[in-house]
Amino acid sequence: AIRIEASGHISHDKFVGSWAGAFGQTQFMPSTYLRLAIDGNNDGIKNIIEEPMDALASTANFLKKSGWIQGQEWGFEIIPQNFNGPSSRKHKKPISYWKSHNFKRADGKELPQYGNYGLIKPAGENGPWFLVGKNFDAVYSYNPAISYALAVNLIGDRIKGSKGVYG
Repeated sequence: AIRIEASGHISHDKFVGSWAGAFGQTQFMPSTYLRLAIDGNNDGIKNIIEEPMDALASTANFLKKSGWIQGQEWGFEIIPQNFNGPSSRKHKKPISYWKSHNFKRADGKELPQYGNYGLIKPAGENGPWFLVGKNFDAVYSYNPAISYALAVNLIGDRIKGSKGVYG
């Protein structure tokens, strides 16, 4: 935090963080800021507190460095099946595996042609199920909570016009 303030990118009077030390519009920890902050508006300053372009560009850089794959879905809701295999975002299998178990998307779209996905059941056996991929993990790395990553990704889908959760 001292190095950030000394750099002149963030003024002393605006440099206020949470109880844990996160600061700015997208709540970066100081070490994350030092590694990944970007000058999104090209003014020569990385001000994630007062400049939305800097905050959003820095967050996009975080996701990219965390493995976000442009053009790949984060995941999707599936219609629950009689499936007793592993369920975890870490137990990823090729999409062919899920197809062989007759998994279907809840939105009626076709399963992707490629990619590795893990099954999560955030509300248990009777709630909606999701197959999640690398982009889900990138959001999860920002805040390691399944509920957070799921909410962020579902909100992103809603912004793009999806109907939301079907299950």
